[in-house]
Amino acid sequence: MEINPSAYEPMLKNASEQVFVRAFLDIRRQKKDGTFPIYIRVTYQGEKWLYATGVCMTDDDYAKALVVKNGSSPINKAKSQVTKAFNKINDAVVALNEQKRFSFESLKKAVTNPEKAQAKKVTTLLEYWKEFGESKNTEKTRLQYSTAMKNFYRFLDCTVESVADPSNPKQKTLVVKGKKSKISPSFVDEALIGQWEASMDKAGLSDSTKSIYLRALRAVMYSLGQKKLIAETPKFTIKQGSRRKEDFIPVSDIVKIRDYEGPGRKAADWWLILYLCNGSNLKDLATLEWGDDYFYNKELSYVRGKIADKVKVTVHIPVTEPLMKLLMKYACEPEKGKRVFPQILLNATTEADMESRTHDFNRQIRKGMQGVCAKLGIRPVTASTARNSYITTLTWHGIQDAFIDSMVGHVDSKNVLRGYQGTISPKKRLKVNNLLFVDPEVEDDDE
Repeated sequence: MEINPSAYEPMLKNASEQVFVRAFLDIRRQKKDGTFPIYIRVTYQGEKWLYATGVCMTDDDYAKALVVKNGSSPINKAKSQVTKAFNKINDAVVALNEQKRFSFESLKKAVTNPEKAQAKKVTTLLEYWKEFGESKNTEKTRLQYSTAMKNFYRFLDCTVESVADPSNPKQKTLVVKGKKSKISPSFVDEALIGQWEASMDKAGLSDSTKSIYLRALRAVMYSLGQKKLIAETPKFTIKQGSRRKEDFIPVSDIVKIRDYEGPGRKAADWWLILYLCNGSNLKDLATLEWGDDYFYNKELSYVRGKIADKVKVTVHIPVTEPLMKLLMKYACEPEKGKRVFPQILLNATTEADMESRTHDFNRQIRKGMQGVCAKLGIRPVTASTARNSYITTLTWHGIQDAFIDSMVGHVDSKNVLRGYQGTISPKKRLKVNNLLFVDPEVEDDDE
């Protein structure tokens, strides 16, 4: 960080929420020669710690230091020494902040024993990826980094599992074991990334999921490069997700899944539940409860979680005959206030545990459907395929966009019709969802 000649003291400040670093002339401690010492002051939660730069100046010289240009004058040399001391402290503060272990004690150790502090730096890609992901602000973003990391290390033939944290049994920690769990960041190159992407293609992951995982790795590698922890950052292109246009299957293939019998039948049932529940995502179905809509209108309903912090949109799911058969097979006994599918979350209560359970359940569906789709000779499907297939099926049946938007919980604030979604009757919703196994292409052929 360079010293701003127009504001010597205020500009020497670390842009952290809680930790401030600045250089200042301590006029309270005048030396016998009339000079004052310059310190680096670190402020944290109202407490202060001073680091002596070894530089002393008079008031006049300090004022000159604010405007001095490059050169070899004694004042400029003194200013350079202060800058060097400031950068030393500031870099230590930034490093400790990123590792989430800042304290004055740890700062003193990092400054007085840099060799020991250097030894504590992350040495494996796994350690760095974990810390980088956990530093993100939202649980959703942290989970994206975690799931991307799990997939990457499984690709490397490592075993990945969540185990109870010995220090806090209510929390779980991720454990990765295997020969390649200790690889260094420099082990990752363009060729390895290409192999990982190919493995995701083989596993049937959607373009959207692949792009999320690859963006996570790219951010990790970019950060390593910024900190000079790797000599060169791998360069690779991430394909834009194409789920809205291509990630669907026609009704003819959906009927094949419905009629399938064999290994993976349970995964097929759960994929059909997603499809018949208006293409809902598993996260919303995990907390779905039996409510008045079911007992009075034979509908399931929930407020869509993805946009709940912006606008409350209720999704109504007509209980068609095919859906009722699956509910009888997998849902709990109807009782107001109880979760319809308690097996998804089990006993998870924290946001992190609920996200993890939902992700694992989704992964089981996806893995089971790989075999089912291969056996049927159809395109591999994921949870997002169910949603896109629901929308596509209704579109091909000629259902109006505004109606489809209301069924899946889409909101367009510019469309006046969205304010009248409640006027769509349960009877009309049931009629539309009864088209989900009716092939619109066969109807067209009959005309």
